[in-house]
Amino acid sequence: MLARIAALAPVTVRKPWGREVWYSGMEKRGESGVRVDGAVMPLSRFLEMHQRTVPIVLLKSLHPCAGDLYMEVHETKHEVYVIDAVDPARWPQAGAMLLGAEPAERQARGDAAFLAALGARARAAEAGQGGPDSVAALLASVPLRPGDVVDIPPGVPHSLLRGVDVVEFQTPVYERRILAATGPVVTQVGWDVADAIAAVRLDAKARILRGCGRELLAETPAFRLLRFVGAVRRTVPPWSVGWVAAGTLAVGACRFGAREAFVTAEKMAIEGGPGTVAFVAVER
Repeated sequence: MLARIAALAPVTVRKPWGREVWYSGMEKRGESGVRVDGAVMPLSRFLEMHQRTVPIVLLKSLHPCAGDLYMEVHETKHEVYVIDAVDPARWPQAGAMLLGAEPAERQARGDAAFLAALGARARAAEAGQGGPDSVAALLASVPLRPGDVVDIPPGVPHSLLRGVDVVEFQTPVYERRILAATGPVVTQVGWDVADAIAAVRLDAKARILRGCGRELLAETPAFRLLRFVGAVRRTVPPWSVGWVAAGTLAVGACRFGAREAFVTAEKMAIEGGPGTVAFVAVER
């Protein structure tokens, strides 16, 4: 009998700024696995066994311990960050990320001039003039604390800063346009300034949820992100991808503890208990 529920076995991908841990990633740099009956198989094999021909929601965690992430823009990828931890030595009050246009700069310049200035500063920084901090100055810096949720649609320039760890649910594509970088870029030659500026959508709105008690956290074209707290009972559809932040979550006949992730190949009942906090992405 094919397993209907599987624990996700992560693979770590090293980055100049730290590391990513892929729980449901399939790419030439690495592939996640699934644990079934005490053994680990490639995620792609698990999908094939269930006649799944497209990737599932990509779940990963980001750990920028050595630098800031690239300032980047996505054309199609929709990301949702759950802030997992903030380094108190680096951020005694709150962590931070760069997210969207700096409002005062945009208002003072107007949209066309703002984009022109952003592109000019990025081109200068890539040429070694002015530095990436001049690009960052045109982006908004927003405070972040553990438990906050950041919903980032395509077209919003952003960068997660050093010392802020997140759990991320995203569209399962690997495209990005690098606007600027404070550290080395090792996956390509140079930045993507022209394409990044062309991809910026100043009308696209990122959202930050703080202390929110709602169950539905984000809706993207590909998935909805739900948060389950305490003794909840729900049914989730096939190919749901989940992460347990605290406590335990029963998924069918399986039980997952804190900092464990899972995928369901069929519709499945889930049940939390006292102290449970879990995040589940369900396909639309």
